[in-house]
Amino acid sequence: MKPLKVKNAQLLLYFALLVVVVIIMAGTKKCNSGSNLPLLTNGDSTGDTIDVAVVYGPLSYYVYDDTLGGLNYDMLRIMESQTKMPLKLWPVVSLHDALRKLEKGSYDMLASLPSDNSIKKRFLTSESVFLDHLVLVQLSDSANGNKVNSALDLGPDTVFIPKDSPAMSRLANLSNEIGTAVPVKTMNDVSEEHLCMLVATGKIPLAVVNEKTARAMQKTYPRLSFDNPISFTQFQVWIISPSDTALHRKVEEWLLQFKASESYRGLLKSY
Repeated sequence: MKPLKVKNAQLLLYFALLVVVVIIMAGTKKCNSGSNLPLLTNGDSTGDTIDVAVVYGPLSYYVYDDTLGGLNYDMLRIMESQTKMPLKLWPVVSLHDALRKLEKGSYDMLASLPSDNSIKKRFLTSESVFLDHLVLVQLSDSANGNKVNSALDLGPDTVFIPKDSPAMSRLANLSNEIGTAVPVKTMNDVSEEHLCMLVATGKIPLAVVNEKTARAMQKTYPRLSFDNPISFTQFQVWIISPSDTALHRKVEEWLLQFKASESYRGLLKSY
């Protein structure tokens, strides 16, 4: 009987280990299913790794099937290859959360936002990466056209923007210019892409986003209209922790060289 007890004990041990392995595999599958995006964390990589928060959107950083792309994503990967600076990219949706973590040092850089005084007061900003401008997004009525035909018509309906978006200061200035208070509501944990979807499905009346985002989203939602500019052309910049002057200098040196190359012009054409 003694050998039988040993054998039974071995079987029980084997079964227990098998259960542990199955649980681990199931947990891994659950974490990786449905998305190619890295798990969102606070950054805080060790060693020389530079944590870069990348604004998720059709121009900046996107996932299509099994393909990663976007102008910011491609440029950052090229910079990593050419400078040998190890980068870890973290796609972010909430600007408020990303900027707060950038100030705390959890992220080293964010790509990208329009350059304005509110950003420059808080962070170091790079050379211009590309150009864009803010537009008003609304649902176009095929029979009656747009409800808002110019910025002068703003006022009755609330305009939605992401929390901490530079669009806030622009809309405040616009209120002064037209002499009418423009009601603005900020939303946390939403991307410009998500705001366009909310407008397209009639859940919110108006939103302000970058023109390149609106143009990309119109391909999926043809009734989206973005004919009304809210700002002049703006410089999109990478934002760097205010204490990291060394990283700022390296990024500036690389951008000046890369923007003079055919590779940069090719990227601009493709996006």
